[in-house]
Amino acid sequence: MDSSDLKSRLELDTVAYWQLLGIEIHEVYGAGDVSLVIDMRDQLATRLPDIMHGGAISSLIDSAAGAAVSTIRTEDDATWQGQATLDLNVTFLRAAKGRAIARATVLKSSRSLVFISVDVKDESDDLLATGRATYTIIRSR
Repeated sequence: MDSSDLKSRLELDTVAYWQLLGIEIHEVYGAGDVSLVIDMRDQLATRLPDIMHGGAISSLIDSAAGAAVSTIRTEDDATWQGQATLDLNVTFLRAAKGRAIARATVLKSSRSLVFISVDVKDESDDLLATGRATYTIIRSR
């Protein structure tokens, strides 16, 4: 599949939670390599109105990781039913004050596990947070 086919698949796989937070697909670079974006707004702020809550960044990281995982499914894999987060680690490096762009890359995958790395940057390319996730592939029996 090329990047536009993967993006079309990803658009079909989005979840309502993304809409709640305002998460959108930014770019699909290829299988296992995608970026999502979230823009700062009042509902995502901490007590400091110009700083995005860490929970929004964590959700962005988890969502980007899940999106990257969904792009590695092959068309002939009839047993793939979905995926779920097993483990999520987030390291915050700098406050997010505007747009945050999370690029997720699949590091390794097997039939049942996928390991993903995520970098979150602002529009100036400053690193805001990093994440590591482990996903399980849900398969029919």
